[in-house]
Amino acid sequence: MNGALEARSGARHAVQIRTSHESVTVSGPAFAWEWSSATDLFRIRDARGRVVVEAPLQPAILLAETPPVRGRCVGFSFSEDRLEVAYDGVNGADRLRLCVRFDEASIWFPAPEYTSGGRGDEVVSVMAFADWSTGCPEPGMVSDYLVHPGASESSVLGPVIPAHLGLDLTTWLGRGSNDCDDIVAAQWGLPVHYFAGFSIEGSMCERGALTERLSASFCLGLSAIPPGDLLLRQKRGRTSPLLRVHSDLWHHMTTGAQSIELGTAWVLTIAPTYDAAVRGYYRALRRSGIVTPRSRSPRQQETLSRPQFNTWGAQCAAGTAVEHFTQDALESIYADVGSSGMRPGVFVIDDKWEGEYGLLEHDPDRFPRFDEFLQRVRADGVEVGLWAAFLRCDDPASHGLGPEHMLCDPSGKPVLRGNQGHTYYLFDVSQDEVRARLTDLAQRFMRRYRPNVVKFDFGYELPALVNAAPRNRAWGGELLLVKALELVIGAMRAVDPDVVVMYYNLSPLLADHIDLHSTDDMYLNADEYHLEANRRLFFSSLLGEVGVPSYGSGGYDWLQMADIWLDTVAFGPIGSLGSFHGDPRDSSASDLDIARYNGLAALTRRPTTFSVEPLAPAYLGGSSGARSASWARYEGDRLTALVLRSTRFDGARVERSQDLVRTTVPTAIVSRTAEGLHHTTSLGMVCLGPTVVTLTRPDAEAVSAIAHASDGSATTVPVDHEQGAFSLRVDERMPGGAPIEWIELAIVLGQNASGPDVQ
Repeated sequence: MNGALEARSGARHAVQIRTSHESVTVSGPAFAWEWSSATDLFRIRDARGRVVVEAPLQPAILLAETPPVRGRCVGFSFSEDRLEVAYDGVNGADRLRLCVRFDEASIWFPAPEYTSGGRGDEVVSVMAFADWSTGCPEPGMVSDYLVHPGASESSVLGPVIPAHLGLDLTTWLGRGSNDCDDIVAAQWGLPVHYFAGFSIEGSMCERGALTERLSASFCLGLSAIPPGDLLLRQKRGRTSPLLRVHSDLWHHMTTGAQSIELGTAWVLTIAPTYDAAVRGYYRALRRSGIVTPRSRSPRQQETLSRPQFNTWGAQCAAGTAVEHFTQDALESIYADVGSSGMRPGVFVIDDKWEGEYGLLEHDPDRFPRFDEFLQRVRADGVEVGLWAAFLRCDDPASHGLGPEHMLCDPSGKPVLRGNQGHTYYLFDVSQDEVRARLTDLAQRFMRRYRPNVVKFDFGYELPALVNAAPRNRAWGGELLLVKALELVIGAMRAVDPDVVVMYYNLSPLLADHIDLHSTDDMYLNADEYHLEANRRLFFSSLLGEVGVPSYGSGGYDWLQMADIWLDTVAFGPIGSLGSFHGDPRDSSASDLDIARYNGLAALTRRPTTFSVEPLAPAYLGGSSGARSASWARYEGDRLTALVLRSTRFDGARVERSQDLVRTTVPTAIVSRTAEGLHHTTSLGMVCLGPTVVTLTRPDAEAVSAIAHASDGSATTVPVDHEQGAFSLRVDERMPGGAPIEWIELAIVLGQNASGPDVQ
């Protein structure tokens, strides 16, 4: 096939293809792909012709008993929207078949097919896009910056990593097991299942390098969960996804005359910025039908909009964590919340209310009045949340099971995990006896305790395949977490389909199981909880594309808690795990903190599918990158919420990026109806300080404002009107001293009641 050919056109296929005897060029609206069979290198350019990323196409397959050898391309063909490439001599005598599929918005890489011609060997790992220039397979994707959300549990290793650092590093793209010394610990953002990157044309110090010479960004993400440990390997400034399957230990992926699929498919998207590229990845999965946002019942929407309080921070501060958690400690925390004036909609009881891990029953000795306590919480109009690590098991015999029903190492010995000195086994959910037992436990748990929210906590404890595997080897690695979620959450939803499940997760592939993303746990980010929360929300806000809001709980002190809540209100419910009797910084909650909690909680919107655009993003900096001082929330084409700051977190002034609201202090302004900010007749507003707020609404004839205070009082706030702009002075307190929680704005529409809602 020579010359130019226009491929099938339509919503998903509008690319131009050009081939020769040794190369293929595919052009879409956002990218141009170039590949040569002679070099086996592909290069992706953005719409302006700048190189975004380049890499070898062929993966490296590491076998247990055969030295790795790069294969040679022996032919390729292009049919409609699909490139197929054949390799021979892989690992000496084996064959490999690759496919690349194109549509106008994305590039798909189905799982490669491997055939050994009859010789049996065990697959140890698969490195995508491998470079062989040193004689052995190493990471091969080349871009000037790597973007890896959740690369580290600490902000010491930020998500925006310059390739020129030349890091020799292995991080988790998957569930983040914490049992491997050679992999950086990742917890809060797991599993991610994607990474991104971008490049700079020429030297980054040249004129225009960070404007005209800065390329668009790519995002490479999974389209299905693989049966292995998903990692990201960095070396010599290059990057590659690495799937470890360890068939050398478990004998579940053996080569032979029949072809085997190695891993699962990837999809690559291109967009002007890396957050937009991630958004494009989520949307590609939606368009393909791989991910569908779950419909929410009114009851579930209500729970998902309620503010939370979680006991964990207070437990830690008071020394009542794990086995030291008692009825008196629980009662004291709940009393502190009530006396503070904070009005949570969900009270979450964290680890360890259980007596024995695995039984999902409270400890009757430490919590003799647990059932009565839950009844009192509900009688107060507060919903109940319970923390649970469903796969932990203190004693298999308590379940009529034996050690063989636990996750075992290659020798058959059950593995142990631990938390603050407490050790336990892990259920093997691939076994029928265990599945039956866990189903019964989860359903009894739901029937007895009736939690509205379940904080699922476990995936990072699942062992890496080098250390343990389920009896059904096909469920190893990332799949084990998915199978556990399917089992446990499915059992709970059979009892209460409206239960809200909260978990650490950025992967769209778990959107059917996880209802609410949690920014926890930030304990390694002391002195910058608000900065780390903003960075985590920068990425988790994109989950709104697949119907998953984000919960922002704050850090372990009160110093910048209000900033965390302010950011969170654009994405989902706010929360707190603060202590009222001292914390690691000896800080305490002021009455203004409590008022802002209550005020922002009153503004939280119920829709769970939305888009959030950063209005003042910082993209490049290691200390400031992947953050935004201001946000705009859209539901369809309606702008429904703004979070505004006049400076970035580094103190730099920000340019005007919207013309609706002017304020000099951090402010959230949210529509209180289904209409957007430009058309609604009811707005809510919270300001973190005294200021003058100006609202521009040319369609309005009048605006009235009422300040709602923490003591239940309300007062009218004067509003000045001049040429479509309405200004009011916002104070922190009422004249009598009561803190103001929020401002209610009522808008009377005039004759000119139309205009754009999108800015």
